[in-house]
Amino acid sequence: MLMLGLVMLLATAAPGADDDACQALDARGEPYPICFDLGDGLVLGTRARISGAGMARAVRTGVHIRMGRSSRSKGSPWFNNHRLLTAEVWDGEQRGFTFTAYDGTLRRHLEEGFILVPTARPLRIPFPFDVTVAARLGHLERRFWEGPGWTLETGRVGLLLDPVRSETERMWLGVGPSAAHVVRRGRDGAQHTVAPFTELLLDAGLESADGLSALRASALAGWSLGIERGVYFRARADLGLERVVMAVADQPVVLQVAGTYAHRDAGLARRSEWTASVGLALRALGARR
Repeated sequence: MLMLGLVMLLATAAPGADDDACQALDARGEPYPICFDLGDGLVLGTRARISGAGMARAVRTGVHIRMGRSSRSKGSPWFNNHRLLTAEVWDGEQRGFTFTAYDGTLRRHLEEGFILVPTARPLRIPFPFDVTVAARLGHLERRFWEGPGWTLETGRVGLLLDPVRSETERMWLGVGPSAAHVVRRGRDGAQHTVAPFTELLLDAGLESADGLSALRASALAGWSLGIERGVYFRARADLGLERVVMAVADQPVVLQVAGTYAHRDAGLARRSEWTASVGLALRALGARR
């Protein structure tokens, strides 16, 4: 019920946030912004996280860039989200860090929604989907409590179809196959696993028109081929909620609540585990609605 209420709250927000609605006046009559873009800016944050392995405090940072443009050929808009140089360091019983060089999605909104087959008599086949490319490069994880070693996902790419076909960047739902390569380096050497489009990837999000609330979810499930240990099934799900609670010098401070569950995909031993976290983050130098 709580999740349904959050979705309804975001989905029923005004379809657009105009300039007047996103400006307020202070005591001197000077305008200041009250709408923000949670997909853009330099992120600096801290949070507390808890899992089956214990509790930890974490700090994190990253650069988020949201871009939109139109295709030169047909005018079909692109909605792109880029997350660069994302890092998180945690201490306590779960001391370690993660670093991701690039994580992003590139969605093309197909206004016409059909496939053209150029035969002697051209055939138009209905295609009611947007097309998204989801890519992640250089995701490194080091868990000191597991002993020497690290896990590196050198690359992952997903080819997703989006039946929602939203005309804005504030709503998306992409599902499709993905391919990945992962290296786990431990005491006994390196273990390589590959997923040649044998895993299913989901990436979804919903944001309010004023940019004050956002709900995001992702999931991955399928079979990976362990070059040393054979085929195995893995799955992972992530859910995150963001809400702007204040602004400092016109920069939003965001309350973030998140949860993750991994099945045979955590750490060097490919454990199954859950993680929950809550924290605050400052999104500086970002775009505003």
